[in-house]
Amino acid sequence: MKIAHLISSQIFAGIEQHVYELSSFMSDVSDQVIVCDESIRHHMKGIETKSLNIGSRYSPYNVYKLIKFLHRNHISILHCHGAKASTIGRGIKIFSSIKVVATIHGHKKNNHVFTKLDAVIGVNKLLIKNIPRSTYIPNWFNPSHVGTPSSRTGPIIAIGRLEKVKGFDQLIKSWVNIKEQLEIIGSGPEEEKLRQLIHELRLSDRINLATNCDYHSIEDKYKTAKGLIVSSYREGGPRVVLEAINHEIPVLGSEVGIIPDLIPQECLSKPGKQESLQILLEEMVPFLSQLNMEGVKAALIENYSISNAAKKTKEIYEDLLKASS
Repeated sequence: MKIAHLISSQIFAGIEQHVYELSSFMSDVSDQVIVCDESIRHHMKGIETKSLNIGSRYSPYNVYKLIKFLHRNHISILHCHGAKASTIGRGIKIFSSIKVVATIHGHKKNNHVFTKLDAVIGVNKLLIKNIPRSTYIPNWFNPSHVGTPSSRTGPIIAIGRLEKVKGFDQLIKSWVNIKEQLEIIGSGPEEEKLRQLIHELRLSDRINLATNCDYHSIEDKYKTAKGLIVSSYREGGPRVVLEAINHEIPVLGSEVGIIPDLIPQECLSKPGKQESLQILLEEMVPFLSQLNMEGVKAALIENYSISNAAKKTKEIYEDLLKASS
């Protein structure tokens, strides 16, 4: 059994790390190859990769190129990650006999493409509602992170792509009465708007925008973080919450994705509602250092491990191949 994972993005972030870790973990039981853009290929150390400029998701030529590669390399299953890759996977399914699996990592306005594939995985249950042949397999915490408890001597952190859906503008506006240090870690199209907002609200002495952190250097942030804030309007996982809990870092966040399954109701705000977020922060930030996360971490290790995810994913692959034999 040989599996090809298809990624269409040009930035190495949460989805790409998910694919890399899953492929690495499963390489002991099946051959794995990651098909990705040349710009992120260097992150996939130790895993066979194929550089492919995906281009338009609707291009028949791109589908043809990929089918040719899959057949030449005797690929049993194509596992697509994200909506663009899954649209290409739909074309693969139409024009070849290769089985196509997709993982939905975040909310999409239209999930029609996923209903046409052989199997679909959702990182939270809402993502796969009304999608046939779907399975819930949650994200996991990074298996390479030892999970040493944070010293909680550093700033409170928020991590993610600097884009509108992450709600960082609302987080900044909600910080006006908070005296603690906040570090927002990420890069993206909203960077200049967020810097301007920090300046306008005169919060430069309390909020730092860190745009030059790679995935590995974020591990150092976890070692000292006093807390993690998630201000997103919507999320699939998110992985950063799992990583933070693994380091026993208190989490305050929007009621999105799997977050309500992991932290108490008292630590949640309504997504997209700045007033709700501001009330939460002003009530809970002063008590972050007192929050005990040992019990939450124990539940995390039991229910959100990569070994569980890999086992369920392997079962999906095997069932598809048995059905076609």
